[in-house]
Amino acid sequence: MEKISRRSFIKSTGLGLTFLASSAYSNPLSSLILSNKEQNSIKLDYVIFDKGSKKSEEFAHKMSILGTKSYGIDKDIYEMYRDIIKPTWKNQNSAIAGLTSYETLFVLQRFAFDNQMQVYFNIEHSIDDSYTNNKLNLANEKLENDLKKYNLTDALALNLSSYPQKKIIANKNIVSHSSDFSHSEILYSWIIAAKKLDKGELNV
Repeated sequence: MEKISRRSFIKSTGLGLTFLASSAYSNPLSSLILSNKEQNSIKLDYVIFDKGSKKSEEFAHKMSILGTKSYGIDKDIYEMYRDIIKPTWKNQNSAIAGLTSYETLFVLQRFAFDNQMQVYFNIEHSIDDSYTNNKLNLANEKLENDLKKYNLTDALALNLSSYPQKKIIANKNIVSHSSDFSHSEILYSWIIAAKKLDKGELNV
């Protein structure tokens, strides 16, 4: 992933107040989200988003700034299969992520099953005008903590750009407050990648 400057990322994504207000992020931003320190981190080929969904598009925009290609779906799943899934998943190390509707995730999970892929990360986000209820199904502790500190798409972009290839069952609910959304929506964040198990990890 090509590194970009801290100032450039903050300006492009609107993260200025979020990060500058936190001493926890006083180190150079590149050392936190732009460097891949874990050798087993998932390298994403694409971020999938639903066209017309503000949060989904916002997340894809931030991930694009971090160097991940994005692909928008406008109800036609076949085009995505033809343009993205079929050619990309021929690579045994391929992976995609997204913040999408359940319908989009469901179809992708079926594709994943048929192509020896699996879901490594999954959270259900019930978004209202003033808060978001995050149901963590598969997620690590770092993302759990970031959801408590930052807005939804900031927290997801910070973590999914370099997420460990390990399934961690969470089974937790986290409520976070929001003031930039005007209607209710349920979205799912997820990562689908090739099956590659760490020693002692269960394939579930």
